[in-house]
Amino acid sequence: MTASRAEKYSGAAHRRSKRLPLRVPIQVYGRTPDNHPFRGHTRTISVNAFGGNISIAAPVVPGQTILLVHSLTQEERECRVMNVSQTRRGMYRVGIEFVRSGDNFWHLYQPLQTSPSSSTSV
Repeated sequence: MTASRAEKYSGAAHRRSKRLPLRVPIQVYGRTPDNHPFRGHTRTISVNAFGGNISIAAPVVPGQTILLVHSLTQEERECRVMNVSQTRRGMYRVGIEFVRSGDNFWHLYQPLQTSPSSSTSV
């Protein structure tokens, strides 16, 4: 598979920011589809400026909101579940997006994203 086909297949060509494989300790709070509350301690699988991927034991559905608490800073962010897949071990791999983006929840240096049309020449 060529590099451009691999990017398309992985979704990398459509990302708004680079995905980084980083394990950040977090606490997750939410409700199952049956409206039962859950909380759990986990680590991210990967992160980007707009959200990330996590693995949790509780079932969730795309579109619902969950709360993340960064275990090192105690910062909280409301997130929207974007996609869910069940792993062989019975866990759920969940793609999340911050409801309100714009800050650096993961505390990583990431250059601002600029589109080619927004740049000006002097």
